Amino acid sequence: MNIDVVNNNIDVKHTGFFDESRGVRILQSCNGLFLCCSNSASDCNKRYYVYNPTTKNFSTLPKISGVGGISRRMCGMNLAFDPAKSPHYRAVCVGRLQLDSGDYRYQFAVYSSEKGPWRKWGDPFMAEVGFEKGVYWNRAIHWISNGTANSCYFNLERQVLKIMPMPPIPDEWDWRSNSYIGESCGHLHYVEFFGAQIQFDGYEMKMDHSEWFVKYRVDLSRVVDVYPEMIRDYFDPMDWYYYAFTIFTLIPGKVVRYNLICKTFETMHEFEGGESE
Repeated sequence: MNIDVVNNNIDVKHTGFFDESRGVRILQSCNGLFLCCSNSASDCNKRYYVYNPTTKNFSTLPKISGVGGISRRMCGMNLAFDPAKSPHYRAVCVGRLQLDSGDYRYQFAVYSSEKGPWRKWGDPFMAEVGFEKGVYWNRAIHWISNGTANSCYFNLERQVLKIMPMPPIPDEWDWRSNSYIGESCGHLHYVEFFGAQIQFDGYEMKMDHSEWFVKYRVDLSRVVDVYPEMIRDYFDPMDWYYYAFTIFTLIPGKVVRYNLICKTFETMHEFEGGESE
């Protein structure tokens, strides 16, 4: 199987199982499973797959139809899977609904590989969250807010949506800036950047979801001295891959690994012609 790591596309020509002429895109990975979708133009025509790259088996999620109009405007599809607790997975779809008043609300629908069809959850609700980038951890899916709105998490066992506490916004900033959230080795981590920072904190969430605490204080000054091209006037969260005690960062033409414990770094790979991209 060939994967385009930049655009998260799977080359379906050589897989023999995805019947998708436009290709398949990886939306999320969760404890060994990939959540994929077809590269269709409209939400209602997209097909979603759960793929196991180890066994090379996949299943197609059923169409979301007749579930509160969710299929007409989907804002996010998220996967929840923990093989230590169950061999079954769940998918959570978030749809945006337009009310008669013209206002918008969000609606959840949950699918279980064990229990079957999509089921609508709760009543439509208001939110200012990027639902397309959920992270599963500790029996819940977590989403980060935009600006100053509340972040939230959905506990799948209790079927409740709760506000997630967040680190304070610095006094000199009016809203949240670029951020990264991810699960690693059973822990939920969060990194937030305000401007072109080379010093920042890495947070970890308490198991009871009560608060974030500072796990690491990161200083990339030495890395910048060696790779000054990494300083830019913007930040893309997709440039960071956070695993255990290591940060992988994409610098033009290079992949650099930074160890948070030893505070050392090394070039892992250089791309041919990457300096010009």
